[in-house]
Amino acid sequence: MKGNPRVASANYVVLLVAIFMASACEPVALRPQPDVDRRGIERPPDGRGTAKDEIIGTVERVDRTKNEIQLRTTEAKVIVIKYDPATPVYRREREVGIDALRPRDLILVRVSKTPRGDQYADLIRLNDRKEQ
Repeated sequence: MKGNPRVASANYVVLLVAIFMASACEPVALRPQPDVDRRGIERPPDGRGTAKDEIIGTVERVDRTKNEIQLRTTEAKVIVIKYDPATPVYRREREVGIDALRPRDLILVRVSKTPRGDQYADLIRLNDRKEQ
């Protein structure tokens, strides 16, 4: 006794449609996808922070014992930025070192924030000053 060929082909079609629908549907619980707009945000190798910001301001004071720079920002806020003595400081394309910073110098500082909110300088660029 043979089965009805129409019923057998209909069963195959139903089976194929069910497999196709199951493979084409995305699960209800969506997995998080990576954010493609977060280019340029680096993580420093020492793990001190995540996002890098740039701050422009005028040097108020450099405390070499605490490794801190007191900076007056362009928004007229005074902030303290910590630095490592090995933090690169550039004037134009030449590295000059942290000792080149003087009060009233205009600088750009690339900083990382720690989870506690401290800001650490990763790079400092010194604007040309007029020698008197």
